[in-house]
Amino acid sequence: MNQHDMMESDMLITVDEHDNLVNAAGGQSTSKKSAHTFDADQPRGILHRAFSFFLFDSQNRMLLTRRASSKITFPGVWTNTCCSHPLYGMTPDEVDSVPDAYPNFPGIKHAAIRKCRHELGVLPEYIPHDKIVFLSRFHYWAADTVTYGKEPPWGEHGTCCTLDLTILFSS
Repeated sequence: MNQHDMMESDMLITVDEHDNLVNAAGGQSTSKKSAHTFDADQPRGILHRAFSFFLFDSQNRMLLTRRASSKITFPGVWTNTCCSHPLYGMTPDEVDSVPDAYPNFPGIKHAAIRKCRHELGVLPEYIPHDKIVFLSRFHYWAADTVTYGKEPPWGEHGTCCTLDLTILFSS
């Protein structure tokens, strides 16, 4: 699928400011497109769950990535190893219920593994679920003014879980 298809089909997990699941438009999910749309009705988009994944090697070097120029939001921006969203309706399940999932967040970890394979080609066996460490959560929003100017149609508004993993790659 291309970026526009995924904006329509990927269903993000909607949450409140305390990272509790909430119903948006009749369900606990909303399309990636709806969540990231900034307009007069929702100037910061729809609050949803996200993650930032930091992958380190045995020498404590972090893998940085640059977002593809074809990305709709924040194209070409340098970022951590992988940042994305857990999705509603995935197998294995990526929906975590707070506070029950804290501090393990198995769903977020499944999402990180899925996206590392999708975006970086890193096979799941190199990212052991039980070795991923939850670091923190924070609430943020960011408008993509660099790409779209003073009134951007796109941005991020999320409760973001940060995750860490040090893996040993052979040289």
